[in-house]
Amino acid sequence: MKQQFEYIAFVDTEKTPGVAKKIESTVASAKKLGLSAKSTLFSPNLSGAWGFIKALFNTKTEVVFVRFSSLLFPFLFFPLLVARLKGAKIVVDVPTPRKSVLVELKTAEPRLVVRIFKQLISLLSASWVLLPANLIVQYAQESAWYLFGVKHKTLKIGNGINIPNNLPIANAAWCSGDTLNLIAVAQLAQWHGYDRLLKAIAKLEQQPSAPQLQLTIVGEGEALEPLKSLAKALNIDNKVVFTGFLSGAKLDAQFSHAHIGVASLGLYRIGLEEASVLKTREYVARGLSVIGAAHDPDFPENSEIRLMVSNSDSVDDIAELLATLPERKLMSPVKLRAYAEQNLSMESKLKSILDKLN
Repeated sequence: MKQQFEYIAFVDTEKTPGVAKKIESTVASAKKLGLSAKSTLFSPNLSGAWGFIKALFNTKTEVVFVRFSSLLFPFLFFPLLVARLKGAKIVVDVPTPRKSVLVELKTAEPRLVVRIFKQLISLLSASWVLLPANLIVQYAQESAWYLFGVKHKTLKIGNGINIPNNLPIANAAWCSGDTLNLIAVAQLAQWHGYDRLLKAIAKLEQQPSAPQLQLTIVGEGEALEPLKSLAKALNIDNKVVFTGFLSGAKLDAQFSHAHIGVASLGLYRIGLEEASVLKTREYVARGLSVIGAAHDPDFPENSEIRLMVSNSDSVDDIAELLATLPERKLMSPVKLRAYAEQNLSMESKLKSILDKLN
Protein backbone atom coordinates (compact mmCIF):
# COMPACT_ATOMS: atom_id res chain seq x y z
CA MET A 1 0.00 0.00 0.00
CA LYS A 2 1.08 3.58 -0.62
CA GLN A 3 2.34 5.56 2.35
CA GLN A 4 -0.40 7.94 3.56
CA PHE A 5 0.21 11.68 3.71
CA GLU A 6 -2.09 14.41 5.06
CA TYR A 7 -1.59 18.17 5.27
CA ILE A 8 -3.77 19.74 7.99
CA ALA A 9 -3.99 23.53 8.18
CA PHE A 10 -5.89 26.39 9.77
CA VAL A 11 -6.46 28.72 6.80
CA ASP A 12 -8.96 31.11 5.22
CA THR A 13 -8.92 30.02 1.58
CA GLU A 14 -10.61 33.24 0.43
CA LYS A 15 -8.42 35.75 2.26
CA THR A 16 -5.17 33.82 1.81
CA PRO A 17 -5.51 31.90 -1.48
CA GLY A 18 -1.72 31.77 -1.80
CA VAL A 19 -1.46 29.69 1.36
CA ALA A 20 -4.16 27.30 0.15
CA LYS A 21 -2.39 27.05 -3.21
CA LYS A 22 0.90 26.14 -1.54
CA ILE A 23 -0.78 23.43 0.52
CA GLU A 24 -2.45 21.93 -2.55
CA SER A 25 0.90 22.07 -4.37
CA THR A 26 2.50 20.16 -1.51
CA VAL A 27 -0.23 17.51 -1.71
CA ALA A 28 0.12 17.27 -5.50
CA SER A 29 3.88 16.83 -5.11
CA ALA A 30 3.37 14.10 -2.51
CA LYS A 31 1.19 12.25 -5.03
CA LYS A 32 3.89 12.60 -7.69
CA LEU A 33 6.33 11.03 -5.23
CA GLY A 34 4.02 8.02 -4.91
CA LEU A 35 2.20 8.80 -1.66
CA SER A 36 -1.54 8.59 -1.02
CA ALA A 37 -1.99 12.27 -0.17
CA LYS A 38 -4.78 14.65 0.81
CA SER A 39 -5.31 18.00 2.53
CA THR A 40 -7.70 18.88 5.35
CA LEU A 41 -8.29 22.62 5.73
CA PHE A 42 -10.15 24.31 8.57
CA SER A 43 -11.51 27.86 8.69
CA PRO A 44 -9.82 30.12 11.28
CA ASN A 45 -12.68 30.22 13.79
CA LEU A 46 -13.73 28.30 16.92
CA SER A 47 -15.50 25.61 14.91
CA GLY A 48 -12.45 25.19 12.72
CA ALA A 49 -10.14 25.01 15.74
CA TRP A 50 -12.24 22.23 17.27
CA GLY A 51 -12.27 20.41 13.94
CA PHE A 52 -8.48 20.71 13.76
CA ILE A 53 -8.06 19.22 17.24
CA LYS A 54 -10.41 16.32 16.47
CA ALA A 55 -8.63 15.63 13.17
CA LEU A 56 -5.32 15.20 14.99
CA PHE A 57 -6.84 12.97 17.67
CA ASN A 58 -8.49 10.77 15.03
CA THR A 59 -5.82 10.67 12.35
CA LYS A 60 -4.53 7.32 11.16
CA THR A 61 -2.21 8.85 8.58
CA GLU A 62 1.46 7.85 8.54
CA VAL A 63 2.88 11.29 7.68
CA VAL A 64 1.03 14.35 9.00
CA PHE A 65 2.04 17.85 7.89
CA VAL A 66 0.69 20.60 10.15
CA ARG A 67 0.95 24.29 9.26
CA PHE A 68 2.06 26.32 12.27
CA SER A 69 -0.36 28.81 13.84
CA SER A 70 0.76 30.94 16.82
CA LEU A 71 -2.69 31.19 18.39
CA LEU A 72 -3.72 27.58 17.81
CA PHE A 73 -0.57 25.61 18.64
CA PRO A 74 -0.73 25.85 22.45
CA PHE A 75 -4.00 23.90 22.14
CA LEU A 76 -2.47 21.33 19.78
CA PHE A 77 0.28 20.05 22.07
CA PHE A 78 -1.70 17.07 23.40
CA PRO A 79 -3.46 16.21 20.10
CA LEU A 80 -0.08 16.20 18.36
CA LEU A 81 1.40 14.09 21.13
CA VAL A 82 -1.46 11.57 20.84
CA ALA A 83 -1.04 11.41 17.05
CA ARG A 84 2.66 10.73 17.43
CA LEU A 85 2.12 8.06 20.09
CA LYS A 86 -0.28 6.36 17.66
CA GLY A 87 2.58 6.11 15.15
CA ALA A 88 2.18 9.19 12.95
CA LYS A 89 5.27 11.07 11.86
CA ILE A 90 4.56 14.73 12.56
CA VAL A 91 6.04 17.50 10.43
CA VAL A 92 5.34 21.09 11.53
CA ASP A 93 5.58 23.55 8.65
CA VAL A 94 6.61 27.00 9.97
CA PRO A 95 6.07 29.37 7.01
CA THR A 96 7.67 32.46 8.61
CA PRO A 97 10.26 32.59 11.42
CA ARG A 98 8.36 33.29 14.61
CA LYS A 99 10.83 36.03 15.54
CA SER A 100 9.80 37.85 12.34
CA VAL A 101 6.09 37.51 13.11
CA LEU A 102 6.71 39.51 16.31
CA VAL A 103 8.17 42.32 14.21
CA GLU A 104 5.39 42.14 11.61
CA LEU A 105 2.75 42.55 14.32
CA LYS A 106 4.06 46.05 15.06
CA THR A 107 2.68 47.29 11.76
CA ALA A 108 0.16 44.57 10.82
CA GLU A 109 -1.91 44.83 14.03
CA PRO A 110 -2.91 48.45 14.81
CA ARG A 111 -4.90 47.54 17.95
CA LEU A 112 -2.44 47.82 20.85
CA VAL A 113 -4.18 45.40 23.23
CA VAL A 114 -4.65 42.75 20.54
CA ARG A 115 -1.05 43.19 19.39
CA ILE A 116 0.33 42.74 22.92
CA PHE A 117 -1.90 39.67 23.44
CA LYS A 118 -0.64 38.02 20.24
CA GLN A 119 2.97 38.82 21.06
CA LEU A 120 2.60 37.36 24.57
CA ILE A 121 1.02 34.17 23.22
CA SER A 122 3.94 33.78 20.82
CA LEU A 123 6.61 34.43 23.45
CA LEU A 124 5.03 32.23 26.11
CA SER A 125 4.39 29.30 23.77
CA ALA A 126 8.10 29.44 22.87
CA SER A 127 9.39 26.09 21.60
CA TRP A 128 7.52 23.72 23.92
CA VAL A 129 4.51 23.65 21.58
CA LEU A 130 6.74 22.01 18.95
CA LEU A 131 8.11 19.23 21.14
CA PRO A 132 5.71 16.50 19.83
CA ALA A 133 6.95 17.00 16.24
CA ASN A 134 9.32 14.58 14.55
CA LEU A 135 10.54 17.36 12.28
CA ILE A 136 10.15 21.15 12.14
CA VAL A 137 10.57 22.78 8.74
CA GLN A 138 11.81 26.39 8.66
CA TYR A 139 12.51 28.55 5.61
CA ALA A 140 14.86 31.04 7.30
CA GLN A 141 16.93 31.24 10.47
CA GLU A 142 14.92 31.23 13.70
CA SER A 143 15.93 32.84 17.02
CA ALA A 144 17.44 30.82 19.88
CA TRP A 145 14.28 31.38 22.00
CA TYR A 146 12.10 29.48 19.56
CA LEU A 147 14.74 26.83 18.83
CA PHE A 148 15.45 25.92 22.46
CA GLY A 149 15.13 22.15 22.84
CA VAL A 150 14.03 21.56 19.22
CA LYS A 151 17.03 22.75 17.23
CA HIS A 152 18.18 19.15 16.65
CA LYS A 153 14.98 18.34 14.77
CA THR A 154 14.66 21.59 12.83
CA LEU A 155 15.36 21.51 9.10
CA LYS A 156 16.06 24.81 7.38
CA ILE A 157 15.17 24.46 3.73
CA GLY A 158 14.27 26.75 0.86
CA ASN A 159 10.65 27.08 -0.20
CA GLY A 160 9.51 24.89 -3.06
CA ILE A 161 7.06 25.78 -5.81
CA ASN A 162 4.84 23.85 -8.16
CA ILE A 163 6.22 24.11 -11.71
CA PRO A 164 3.55 23.11 -14.25
CA ASN A 165 4.85 21.60 -17.48
CA ASN A 166 3.01 24.31 -19.42
CA LEU A 167 4.47 27.25 -17.43
CA PRO A 168 5.87 29.54 -20.18
CA ILE A 169 9.59 30.31 -20.25
CA ALA A 170 10.64 33.90 -20.92
CA ASN A 171 11.78 34.23 -24.51
CA ALA A 172 13.20 37.76 -24.50
CA ALA A 173 16.93 37.80 -25.22
CA TRP A 174 18.66 41.02 -24.23
CA CYS A 175 21.09 42.50 -26.76
CA SER A 176 23.46 45.41 -26.25
CA GLY A 177 21.63 48.66 -26.86
CA ASP A 178 18.20 47.18 -26.15
CA THR A 179 15.99 48.36 -23.30
CA LEU A 180 16.50 46.14 -20.26
CA ASN A 181 13.06 45.04 -19.03
CA LEU A 182 12.60 44.46 -15.29
CA ILE A 183 9.49 42.90 -13.79
CA ALA A 184 8.30 42.96 -10.17
CA VAL A 185 5.22 40.96 -9.17
CA ALA A 186 3.78 41.16 -5.66
CA GLN A 187 0.89 41.96 -3.36
CA LEU A 188 2.56 45.31 -2.89
CA ALA A 189 3.68 46.15 0.64
CA GLN A 190 6.39 48.26 2.22
CA TRP A 191 8.63 45.27 2.84
CA HIS A 192 8.94 44.61 -0.89
CA GLY A 193 11.18 47.69 -0.97
CA TYR A 194 10.35 48.72 -4.51
CA ASP A 195 10.77 52.36 -3.48
CA ARG A 196 14.51 51.57 -3.36
CA LEU A 197 14.33 50.36 -6.95
CA LEU A 198 12.52 53.48 -8.16
CA LYS A 199 15.11 55.72 -6.49
CA ALA A 200 17.92 53.69 -8.09
CA ILE A 201 16.35 54.07 -11.54
CA ALA A 202 16.02 57.81 -10.95
CA LYS A 203 19.69 57.96 -9.99
CA LEU A 204 20.69 56.16 -13.18
CA GLU A 205 18.69 58.64 -15.23
CA GLN A 206 21.27 61.26 -14.25
CA GLN A 207 24.07 59.24 -15.89
CA PRO A 208 24.29 59.65 -19.69
CA SER A 209 25.99 56.26 -20.17
CA ALA A 210 23.43 54.32 -18.12
CA PRO A 211 21.48 51.51 -19.83
CA GLN A 212 17.89 52.07 -20.89
CA LEU A 213 15.56 50.45 -18.34
CA GLN A 214 11.86 49.73 -18.22
CA LEU A 215 10.19 48.48 -15.04
CA THR A 216 6.82 46.73 -14.96
CA ILE A 217 5.20 46.43 -11.53
CA VAL A 218 2.39 43.88 -11.42
CA GLY A 219 0.07 43.76 -8.44
CA GLU A 220 -2.02 45.74 -6.00
CA GLY A 221 -1.78 46.40 -2.30
CA GLU A 222 -1.13 49.08 0.28
CA ALA A 223 2.11 50.25 -1.35
CA LEU A 224 0.68 50.75 -4.85
CA GLU A 225 -0.39 54.39 -4.58
CA PRO A 226 2.75 55.49 -2.69
CA LEU A 227 4.88 53.86 -5.42
CA LYS A 228 2.91 55.63 -8.15
CA SER A 229 3.36 58.95 -6.36
CA LEU A 230 7.08 58.30 -5.88
CA ALA A 231 7.60 57.46 -9.56
CA LYS A 232 5.90 60.70 -10.52
CA ALA A 233 7.85 62.74 -7.96
CA LEU A 234 11.12 61.26 -9.24
CA ASN A 235 10.08 62.08 -12.81
CA ILE A 236 10.50 58.46 -13.96
CA ASP A 237 6.83 57.61 -14.51
CA ASN A 238 7.74 57.10 -18.19
CA LYS A 239 10.08 54.30 -17.06
CA VAL A 240 7.59 52.49 -14.84
CA VAL A 241 4.38 50.72 -15.81
CA PHE A 242 1.85 49.74 -13.13
CA THR A 243 -0.48 47.04 -14.47
CA GLY A 244 -2.49 46.23 -11.35
CA PHE A 245 -3.31 42.60 -10.59
CA LEU A 246 -2.82 40.17 -13.49
CA SER A 247 -3.12 36.42 -13.83
CA GLY A 248 -3.18 33.74 -16.51
CA ALA A 249 -2.36 34.74 -20.08
CA LYS A 250 -2.11 38.45 -19.23
CA LEU A 251 0.54 37.75 -16.58
CA ASP A 252 2.37 35.37 -18.93
CA ALA A 253 2.48 38.13 -21.54
CA GLN A 254 4.27 40.46 -19.12
CA PHE A 255 6.82 37.79 -18.27
CA SER A 256 7.42 36.92 -21.92
CA HIS A 257 9.38 40.08 -22.69
CA ALA A 258 11.08 40.48 -19.28
CA HIS A 259 14.82 40.02 -18.79
CA ILE A 260 15.20 40.26 -14.99
CA GLY A 261 12.79 39.64 -12.10
CA VAL A 262 12.89 41.77 -8.96
CA ALA A 263 12.12 40.06 -5.65
CA SER A 264 11.72 41.63 -2.20
CA LEU A 265 14.23 44.41 -1.51
CA GLY A 266 12.97 45.51 1.92
CA LEU A 267 13.01 42.39 4.08
CA TYR A 268 14.99 44.28 6.74
CA ARG A 269 11.81 46.26 7.34
CA ILE A 270 10.21 43.18 8.90
CA GLY A 271 13.37 42.06 10.69
CA LEU A 272 14.50 39.44 8.17
CA GLU A 273 18.14 38.86 7.27
CA GLU A 274 17.26 35.62 5.52
CA ALA A 275 14.15 34.56 3.63
CA SER A 276 12.98 31.98 1.13
CA VAL A 277 10.87 34.18 -1.13
CA LEU A 278 8.40 32.28 -3.31
CA LYS A 279 8.45 34.93 -6.03
CA THR A 280 12.20 34.42 -6.51
CA ARG A 281 11.51 30.80 -7.33
CA GLU A 282 8.72 31.65 -9.75
CA TYR A 283 10.99 34.06 -11.62
CA VAL A 284 13.68 31.38 -11.99
CA ALA A 285 11.11 28.79 -13.07
CA ARG A 286 10.01 31.23 -15.78
CA GLY A 287 13.61 31.60 -16.98
CA LEU A 288 14.59 34.87 -15.34
CA SER A 289 17.57 35.82 -13.20
CA VAL A 290 16.53 37.69 -10.06
CA ILE A 291 17.54 40.76 -8.09
CA GLY A 292 17.00 40.23 -4.36
CA ALA A 293 18.06 41.29 -0.88
CA ALA A 294 18.85 39.23 2.25
CA HIS A 295 20.20 35.70 2.29
CA ASP A 296 18.32 32.82 0.70
CA PRO A 297 19.07 29.19 1.68
CA ASP A 298 18.85 28.04 -1.95
CA PHE A 299 21.36 30.51 -3.43
CA PRO A 300 24.98 31.35 -2.51
CA GLU A 301 25.92 35.00 -2.13
CA ASN A 302 27.86 34.97 -5.41
CA SER A 303 25.05 33.28 -7.34
CA GLU A 304 24.78 34.13 -11.03
CA ILE A 305 21.04 33.42 -10.75
CA ARG A 306 20.07 35.52 -7.74
CA LEU A 307 21.89 38.85 -7.91
CA MET A 308 22.15 40.24 -4.38
CA VAL A 309 21.94 43.82 -3.21
CA SER A 310 22.19 45.04 0.37
CA ASN A 311 19.33 44.38 2.75
CA SER A 312 19.15 48.03 3.78
CA ASP A 313 17.90 51.45 2.72
CA SER A 314 20.86 51.87 0.37
CA VAL A 315 20.09 52.94 -3.19
CA ASP A 316 23.65 53.18 -4.52
CA ASP A 317 24.28 49.43 -4.71
CA ILE A 318 21.04 48.84 -6.63
CA ALA A 319 21.94 51.61 -9.08
CA GLU A 320 25.41 50.10 -9.50
CA LEU A 321 23.99 46.65 -10.19
CA LEU A 322 21.51 48.01 -12.74
CA ALA A 323 24.30 49.94 -14.46
CA THR A 324 26.44 46.80 -14.84
CA LEU A 325 23.66 44.37 -15.82
CA PRO A 326 24.33 44.77 -19.58
CA GLU A 327 27.92 43.63 -18.99
CA ARG A 328 26.89 40.41 -17.23
CA LYS A 329 26.53 37.11 -18.98
CA LEU A 330 23.22 35.87 -17.62
CA MET A 331 22.23 32.22 -17.60
CA SER A 332 19.89 31.28 -20.44
CA PRO A 333 16.15 30.96 -19.70
CA VAL A 334 16.21 27.23 -20.53
CA LYS A 335 19.05 26.57 -18.08
CA LEU A 336 17.31 28.63 -15.41
CA ARG A 337 14.15 26.55 -15.81
CA ALA A 338 16.18 23.34 -15.51
CA TYR A 339 17.82 24.66 -12.34
CA ALA A 340 14.41 25.45 -10.86
CA GLU A 341 13.06 21.98 -11.64
CA GLN A 342 16.07 20.28 -10.04
CA ASN A 343 16.52 22.52 -7.00
CA LEU A 344 13.45 24.68 -6.36
CA SER A 345 10.48 22.45 -7.16
CA MET A 346 8.08 21.32 -4.47
CA GLU A 347 8.91 17.69 -5.30
CA SER A 348 12.63 18.20 -4.64
CA LYS A 349 11.92 19.95 -1.31
CA LEU A 350 9.35 17.40 -0.15
CA LYS A 351 11.69 14.53 -1.00
CA SER A 352 14.36 16.10 1.23
CA ILE A 353 11.86 16.40 4.06
CA LEU A 354 10.64 12.81 3.72
CA ASP A 355 14.22 11.52 3.53
CA LYS A 356 14.96 13.35 6.78
CA LEU A 357 11.99 11.58 8.45
CA ASN A 358 13.24 8.10 7.52
